[in-house]
Amino acid sequence: MPIMTTANDRLAALAKELVNAAAEKNIALRVLGGVAVYLTCPSIAMHSTLQRTLKDLDLVAPRANLDALAELFTARGMTTKTREESRWVFEKEGAEVELSDPIFRERQRIDFSARLALSSPTLPLADLLLIKLQRAPFAEKDIQDAIALLLDHPVARGEAEVQIDCAYIAQLCARNWGLHTTVYDNTVRLEQILDKYLPREEAQRVWRRIELLQ
Repeated sequence: MPIMTTANDRLAALAKELVNAAAEKNIALRVLGGVAVYLTCPSIAMHSTLQRTLKDLDLVAPRANLDALAELFTARGMTTKTREESRWVFEKEGAEVELSDPIFRERQRIDFSARLALSSPTLPLADLLLIKLQRAPFAEKDIQDAIALLLDHPVARGEAEVQIDCAYIAQLCARNWGLHTTVYDNTVRLEQILDKYLPREEAQRVWRRIELLQ
């Protein structure tokens, strides 16, 4: 069984430490991105094709709490690199830590504010997958993370920490044609390349879950 890198484990441990420290101050801090996938997908350790070195940590929290969290971060030895109204960037031991509000503004605008209370230490699984599937181009790291999420977690209707809520994803896509087409195209792309990443039986499991999403 391949052993994951120490750098990945350090970032995962830091993420949980920060979420717990924020919770002590009654602040909902949640992890997203590659570290969140690493925290929620144990099968990554058994699949070299899904493993990658993580270089940064992405976190979201209510905008009203960003200043308080910045103080918490600096008290733990982080150096401030960038400060904006809705986004702070810190550095610790060569790793970049980004703290932002729950309004996702990458390719599509998605508001995760109401999602922070549904899961911890990460955003809900459906949101982690949605962030990956809304990207164009669909980069290798996003493909790996999307496959890991679909391999480790069932796709079903309804909110639960152990499953990917396909009804929630469908609802968001129904309101936004651009989001719908990108997500759908990326699921088709996944179906075409699953055999490159997974053995036959596991690839079929992921394929069935993709069909549920579609």
